[in-house]
Amino acid sequence: MKNMPIAQARPQDYAGVYWTPPAKATLAEIHPLLMARLVGKPDYQKWSVYSADVFDMMSGGPLGYFEVACDPPTRRACGYYSAIGSRVVMRSPIWFECAGDVDHAMRAFHALVREAGHVD
Repeated sequence: MKNMPIAQARPQDYAGVYWTPPAKATLAEIHPLLMARLVGKPDYQKWSVYSADVFDMMSGGPLGYFEVACDPPTRRACGYYSAIGSRVVMRSPIWFECAGDVDHAMRAFHALVREAGHVD
């Protein structure tokens, strides 16, 4: 059998975004709109808050930040995307169901933000 060459990567194969591993954040470090949503909850101190830097796959340039707060016992999460230098701005944080860990929450939030047209 002949050795088949590995196909060359095409630019469209690298379209979209990627983000850094989520890091723990404090309420003081997240967007004020997300903070306001959390402090309105009676047990907000039990929620875990994470932030991840978001980059464009094509250029490697920074796009913004995903900020997600998770409450595993209730399977709820709330996220906000802070864009850098973009006219597309989220008007308010998004509530969503999150049945997994923080990586699952980031993937679920990315899907919602992508559907809303904020990122590719």
